[in-house]
Amino acid sequence: MMASLVLGACAGVLQNEDLAFVGLYVVKSAYRRHGIGRKIWNAVMKRVGDRNAGVNPVSEQLANYRDRSGFPVQTSWCSVVSNTSSMDMTLFSANDLDINVQRLTLKDNDTLNNVICYDADVCGFSRGNLVPLLCNQKDSITMVALNADSNEICGYGNIRKNIKNGAIVGPLYADSAKIAERILYELVKAFPISEVEGIMMMAIDCNLPAMKMMDKLGFQNESGIARLYRKEEVHIKYEKVFSQHNLNFSIF
Repeated sequence: MMASLVLGACAGVLQNEDLAFVGLYVVKSAYRRHGIGRKIWNAVMKRVGDRNAGVNPVSEQLANYRDRSGFPVQTSWCSVVSNTSSMDMTLFSANDLDINVQRLTLKDNDTLNNVICYDADVCGFSRGNLVPLLCNQKDSITMVALNADSNEICGYGNIRKNIKNGAIVGPLYADSAKIAERILYELVKAFPISEVEGIMMMAIDCNLPAMKMMDKLGFQNESGIARLYRKEEVHIKYEKVFSQHNLNFSIF
């Protein structure tokens, strides 16, 4: 039996009953202009149905998605992919915040449920299946920050291996830049490959404290990636997003 050859792909992830996200749309260059991409796209949009949907088009395809493919709503902000070739730990500030940062595991049901609630507060809808998946993912660590006095969650983040053998951080959500920096510091310490091979993060440029933190820590920014929607912009607590979960499968 001959092995199957993947010619193209496209993801249409249903975020909730009213919202989807479209990404990872690609066709092998040798098989383009044969209708393959259109078939994949139509299948994904059939799954999306009448929902509102978001997409992050590459710059050369922005006009195509916005003006001809049914995603006319463009946000005022962009996603910014930032990278380091290595991580200099001396760039992190001494942090005397009265918080505890600990690893999140599936065994800690109470904290896990509270993180799910925190995530829902940031995004505006529950992603109850996402946080357990992050905790259970291979080559991945999830950390949660808790207020030392109240034990209330004030942020959480995930770091995992990427396809380039470095690390990717996301989501990283926090109540402030200082808390986000502390979580990131603990993530890097717990994931040594990131110090040597570097880190990728995905901020949004309307969160200025996030952009300042990345600059301070030596991240180099790539060009901004626009966000488009089919019907209306999805407003969330942008000020708490220091790195998005994924640019292909998730709204934030």
